[in-house]
Amino acid sequence: MSMSLHPVRTPVVIPVAGAVTVGLFVLMNNLIDIGPVTPDPVVERPPVQIRFDPEPARPESRIDIIEITQLDPPPPVERLEVPIAAVNTLPTGTNWTLPPIERAVIRTGGGLVNIDRQPAPRVRIDPVYPASEASRGRAGECTVVFDITPEGRTANIRPGDCTSRAFEQATMNAVSRWRYDPQVRDGEPILYRNATTRLVYAMDG
Repeated sequence: MSMSLHPVRTPVVIPVAGAVTVGLFVLMNNLIDIGPVTPDPVVERPPVQIRFDPEPARPESRIDIIEITQLDPPPPVERLEVPIAAVNTLPTGTNWTLPPIERAVIRTGGGLVNIDRQPAPRVRIDPVYPASEASRGRAGECTVVFDITPEGRTANIRPGDCTSRAFEQATMNAVSRWRYDPQVRDGEPILYRNATTRLVYAMDG
């Protein structure tokens, strides 16, 4: 089977096809052309400066220990009066003799005089200033009550008025390591109760 172009339609179809082809080329060109590309403006950022400030010097800490318990002074030592034998009047004449003088004897019961003594500090270790309070520059104080054993150790330590829990713990840790000369009564060391001490924490500067 053979095809043949109609002599009347051929002149009409060719210009139409050409126009459609040109239109397609123009349309494709417009779709592909995106116009000039404008880059985004460059924003200049200020340079980053890193500055290291030196850490300020911390003020030195000071801890004062104040004894609140008033220790009674030891009782006065009684004066021992030694009786002296009286000497009779010397007789007149050339021959005379002195009467015998009696020797005084001092008796103290056990041989040595028993002296009572109040407890006295022997070893006192300063508490460590709490780091949490020192970093904030906080001062404070703490009062503790404790007993002194016949061996001179501290026992039964109880906190009193304290500025904070940190000062309380530091004070009790220090007092637990203190040592005393114990109280002596009738020549024997005894337990001393309710000794009271206040520690004052302060920052110098």
